[in-house]
Amino acid sequence: MKGNLFIEWFGLTAAGIALFVAGMSVPFLSSFVIFVAPVPLALLTRLLGARRGVLSALFGISLICALMGPEHSFVYLCEFCIIGVASGILLLKCEEGTEYFMYAAAVSVASKLLMMGIFVISSGVNPFFVSGDAARAIITSFSSLFSQNGLSVSEADVASYADALTRTITLMMPSMLILFSAADTLLCYVAARLYFRRLPEVSIPQLPPFGSWRLPHNIFWALLVTLVLDIAAKAFPQQTMLKMLSLNLMEVLRALFLAEGLSLSWFFLSAFGVNRVLSTVLLVFAVFFSPVSYMLSMIGIFDIWYDLRKRIKIRRK
Repeated sequence: MKGNLFIEWFGLTAAGIALFVAGMSVPFLSSFVIFVAPVPLALLTRLLGARRGVLSALFGISLICALMGPEHSFVYLCEFCIIGVASGILLLKCEEGTEYFMYAAAVSVASKLLMMGIFVISSGVNPFFVSGDAARAIITSFSSLFSQNGLSVSEADVASYADALTRTITLMMPSMLILFSAADTLLCYVAARLYFRRLPEVSIPQLPPFGSWRLPHNIFWALLVTLVLDIAAKAFPQQTMLKMLSLNLMEVLRALFLAEGLSLSWFFLSAFGVNRVLSTVLLVFAVFFSPVSYMLSMIGIFDIWYDLRKRIKIRRK
């Protein structure tokens, strides 16, 4: 590697290592880092090839092992290296964006499961599990903020909220892994599109326009199965597995229906000539504001069945 290629390799390698160190050193950054973790190595691998991507991964693993220990280097391997290098190879090999998205999300889920399994076997600690003490610390930190504004939370309430948080996270772990994997896959793809705009000779698989995304009708079979499981879980409350399956399936389906509703919203915002930046801000707000996201999920279900894009006529100037 010479000249610009070496600078590109070194810069992206250093970015991945710096991102990991920041996520490990600054607690509030860790939740952000987990989503963008594979981006530097994915960009490097797509640009310079799989061999140089693996070389960057090995360099990063060795450096982090020397500085922070083998446990941290293993996390770097799973969350940064495996997902990043695999995503870069898929960006290079896949012909369609949907194909890339499915394979990259599957790799992300498998890597997280590998990390979870190794940590549980070796130390008995699940890195994705929030303990009761950790949950109480989170609730206590929020309650201290509330108390500064005149809202007090008793110790009994803190313990109750912490127990509820622990149970919820334990039950929802499968869907959280799937949704986290989908999120880091999407962010990696968006970052690649933005990064390679300056290099028109570098192509990546294309997704269809966001305003045209639609789910197939057979997804309603999955919804029917989920509803049956939910009824069974309520009929047999002692069967935790039924409750876990129904909750996780419903959460994944809700995310898919929300994506359908967001796609429909983008279609109409574009049709009425709303600025793309404003449209993006509105949709991000809709995702994080629960009442609006719930409404969009319901609209998404309706749109899958009736295809509102065709049924609602828009007068264009």
